Amino acid sequence: MDLINKLKESFEEDINTLGYELCDIEFKGGKDGKILTFYIYDEDGITIEDCEKVSNFIDEKLDELDLIKSSYYLEVSSQDLSRPLKTDRDLIRNYKELLRVKLKNGNSFLGHIEEINDDDLLFSLEKSNEEKKSVPREEIKQINIEIVF
Repeated sequence: MDLINKLKESFEEDINTLGYELCDIEFKGGKDGKILTFYIYDEDGITIEDCEKVSNFIDEKLDELDLIKSSYYLEVSSQDLSRPLKTDRDLIRNYKELLRVKLKNGNSFLGHIEEINDDDLLFSLEKSNEEKKSVPREEIKQINIEIVF
């Protein structure tokens, strides 16, 4: 099991108990060192106090678990609008949003989620309210909210 999955397994239930949803975890190298970021969600929004509360809990438990041997900085953040939607919960939460779907073959399209199942996703295409497109999950490279100005 890789580090991210171990962290999700170790923290998801506790973060839920604190009143938040754990959406994603990233561990990336930055110019000043590695950064471990936990992305949390609450339907009422995330405040600095929420991030601090979760960060304090995570920091203490990370020390106990000792899963990461190198030095790193810990961040707790809300999701930003440009973050790729990775989980079914992300998709359900953004059901009414206009989404940009990028495929592994280089094509992309705009649409709204109509249906989610284990093998594929069904979208209603933006340019035609009647046209639907079913896409196997393994063909999807990335899904983002389309930000319209």
